[in-house]
Amino acid sequence: MLGYFNSAWKICVVGFGYAILLHAQEIRAQSGAAIAPLPVFSADNLLRQPVNTVDSATPPDPGQTKAPEPKGTELPHTASAPPFTVWDKFDYRVVQAFGARGFVGAAVSAAIGQGMNSPHEWGQGAEGFGKRYGSGFAGNLSRQTSEFVLESALHEDPRYFPSEDKGTKHRILNAAKQVVFCKKDDGGSSFAYARVISAFSNGQFINLWQPESTGSVGDGFKRAFISLGGDFGYYMMQEFIPFTRPRSLRHRH
Repeated sequence: MLGYFNSAWKICVVGFGYAILLHAQEIRAQSGAAIAPLPVFSADNLLRQPVNTVDSATPPDPGQTKAPEPKGTELPHTASAPPFTVWDKFDYRVVQAFGARGFVGAAVSAAIGQGMNSPHEWGQGAEGFGKRYGSGFAGNLSRQTSEFVLESALHEDPRYFPSEDKGTKHRILNAAKQVVFCKKDDGGSSFAYARVISAFSNGQFINLWQPESTGSVGDGFKRAFISLGGDFGYYMMQEFIPFTRPRSLRHRH
């Protein structure tokens, strides 16, 4: 059982890497035909060019304007919803910390730890289960808090946005991609700094109350990947079970 659990976080790493690789191929396919516009020079600048310059820029036609740069293409074909305010994000994180995810997640984590007798210093019985439950609940609370602070500062949307594609493969890939990418408050998308940073920083923060057998830096990294794997499972549930989504994103598929 312990060997299987230790392998799970490694599988998560490989899975996320594969999802990012597929995403990169998808982006290249979408933008492969795009050609960067040539620079526009003034007459004064042209005179300063080296004499062996062969290419020259064609000035735009009167009234022609440059097309705006896309806000982000990391999450195409996903549902849209009104942006969250800071208060909305706070309310969302309160629910994540003190709702079903907080209490049930801590119980599942404690049950797994109890079955594996990890950490062994906490022993078995009600006392051991209580320590593991408290550790899981406190760990989730600290992560939700740090994620709220970061996503508010970086203008990232904490919600999962379901895919508008019908294919199962695309929907699973969408759930995997949103572990490392997120929507922004302006409707664009970017790397999910708040989600990833909070997972890894919180993995080390939990070491403050862990005993020696589970309190190393390596253990903190394992917890981070397991936490991101939990995010993937949570997003899969929202992708395929609409009523588990926030109200603004229900009734899809």
